[in-house]
Amino acid sequence: MKALFYPAIILTTLAITSTSALAVAQRLGPGDKEIAFSNLSMTDGSPDDGTCAKRYGEGFTTKNHPDSTNDALKRGTDKGHDILVISIGGSVSAGIFSIENEYEIIFPDDESKTPVDVELAATGLVGSQEATGVFSDGTCRGTLDIKVLSN
Repeated sequence: MKALFYPAIILTTLAITSTSALAVAQRLGPGDKEIAFSNLSMTDGSPDDGTCAKRYGEGFTTKNHPDSTNDALKRGTDKGHDILVISIGGSVSAGIFSIENEYEIIFPDDESKTPVDVELAATGLVGSQEATGVFSDGTCRGTLDIKVLSN
C-alpha cells in the first residue's frame, strides 16, 4: 500500500509545481519593467513627509542585475535602486493574474545601504503585460502601475 502512496504524492507534487510554474510564466514575465508610483503617503495614511517621494519618486525602470542568480534573483533600476526578490506569489485564473511579491530594496540615496522590505500586490489581464496594484514598505504606501518594456 505504501509503495502506491508515495508515487501518488510525487505525481501530485509535480502537477502542482508545473501549474505554479505555468502561472508564473503567464503573469508579467521577464524583462525590463516600468513602474510608476502614485498616491504616496505614510503607512498610516498621513501625507508624505518627503520620505516616500525620495524613495520612489514618480517611478523607475527595473532591469536585470548582473549579480542575479537562480538562488538570488536581483534587479536594479535606472535610478540606482538595488532590489533582491525575497518571495514571488500570486495566481492565474479565468484570464486574470495576481502578483504578491516581497522585495528588499536598497535606495540609491541611502548611505547606510540598509535594505527596506517592500510588499506589493497587483492584478492584471493575462497577455496584457500590464498590472496595477498597491505597495507598502512599512513607512510608505501607495499605488503603482507596472508595464513590461521588453522581454
